[in-house]
Amino acid sequence: MTFLVQVLFDSVLLMSLLALGALGFSLVWGVLNVLNLAYGAFIMLGGFISYGLWALGVDFLLTIPLTMAAVFGLGWALQRHVVDNVIAGPAPLSITLTYGINLAVVGLMLYFFSAADRSILTAPYLDGFVEVAGARLPYLRIVTAAIAIALTGVAWWVFDRTELGASIRATRLDQEAARLVGIDTRRVFNLTTGLAASLAGAMGALTAQAHGISPAAGDHLLLQVLIVTVLGGLGSVTGPVAGAAVLAIVTCLSASLFGSTYSLLIGTLMVLVILVVRPAGLLGKRFYEA
Repeated sequence: MTFLVQVLFDSVLLMSLLALGALGFSLVWGVLNVLNLAYGAFIMLGGFISYGLWALGVDFLLTIPLTMAAVFGLGWALQRHVVDNVIAGPAPLSITLTYGINLAVVGLMLYFFSAADRSILTAPYLDGFVEVAGARLPYLRIVTAAIAIALTGVAWWVFDRTELGASIRATRLDQEAARLVGIDTRRVFNLTTGLAASLAGAMGALTAQAHGISPAAGDHLLLQVLIVTVLGGLGSVTGPVAGAAVLAIVTCLSASLFGSTYSLLIGTLMVLVILVVRPAGLLGKRFYEA
């Protein structure tokens, strides 16, 4: 019983972080049709910004909205002044551009900050744990999962229940029709990338607290986010959540049974099997099927 509770709790924590990150990644991919490989840099920068603010004396919980605002600005600027110039070109061009930006950012971070991990010390009010069926669930990880789930819920509300969300959905479905009804699609692109970057920043901040952060962490997390996005499918907010849930359970269970070395391999094989059966992903719309 203790084993199952611990695996379930670890799965919820991993799922909440992956769903938060994958939601932003799938948003840019679905709306702009851009595979933004600079997303890993946004995650990593979010972790470092949160760590830097904490080192200056800011409470960790307060660093999260500040980090999201800072990374939103970075994402908006990148889209407005760089990606906009190639978005109408062939897909490999935007992939190459964003991958190059990711490499440049990671290289600069390695040069100035080295490859060492940075960790945010647990605040006294988050120290301790609750014991459930013999499994110890740290307060810190409970709060981390709760924040990630809450942010995912807020993002869903924005995209599904607001005028901005309606503009994003309209642009995703038909850019030309959206322009004809008065939607400024360029502004939608900028805001979409900014919002996605803010979610990446939040994922990085929470990861820095839960596991630590390093310049190379973004690439590893980007791989997991990409797997979750493909597994869940494009076209809905629930797709990334479903993909994150499946991958998190498989990863945590296989890591507990066979070791962490095989967990990513098993998760990747599972994704391949599911995609053979459902090419559009678990909850993806056929409109997005390649």
